[in-house]
Amino acid sequence: MIEQTIITLNNLPNETIYFFLFFIAFIEYVLPPVPGDTLMVFGAYLAGTGKLDILTVYILTTLGSIIGFFILFFIGKYYGREFFLKKNYRFFPKELIFQIEKWFHRYGVGLITANRFLSGARSAISLFAGMSNTNVYSTTFAALASSMIWNALLLSGGYFLGKNWQLVVTIVIRYNQIIFAVFILLLLFYFWKKKKNNASTS
Repeated sequence: MIEQTIITLNNLPNETIYFFLFFIAFIEYVLPPVPGDTLMVFGAYLAGTGKLDILTVYILTTLGSIIGFFILFFIGKYYGREFFLKKNYRFFPKELIFQIEKWFHRYGVGLITANRFLSGARSAISLFAGMSNTNVYSTTFAALASSMIWNALLLSGGYFLGKNWQLVVTIVIRYNQIIFAVFILLLLFYFWKKKKNNASTS
């Protein structure tokens, strides 16, 4: 699937590739399973070959990331915390909301700044930032800084490694796996601690 997408992407006109890279940076917030990082690194490789302009790729992917973040931010802000607690969605259960709420109380804007580095939780963080009514200006600054730093690292790797751009993808995949594993362990620890506290009070 990804290989075919890359082959197709390489044969498209430059303008279409630019739009695709912008769109993929946006949609990976709304649909987290989308392999946006892989395609962004490939876009940087194309810039390294002279097919694309690296600054344009950087600006468009960063803009896409920011728009994706704020789509979820304003959804969270519009519907509010109680709406999601009442719905108790399978992909966003009450327990997860309570855990992220604790993280926000402890780390605040720092969590938003780190969101682009947390592939397993970035969508939930942007949604919860809106639910928590965080300051729009500080949120914008933190989200922009997060996207600019992460995208710069990804694109630099793809640009300078040339034909070895897939090495960056391998590193990012391993990194995301570690982050996801840590996230799951934190949730399991939360549930275990909650169960232990309930057992001790009963």
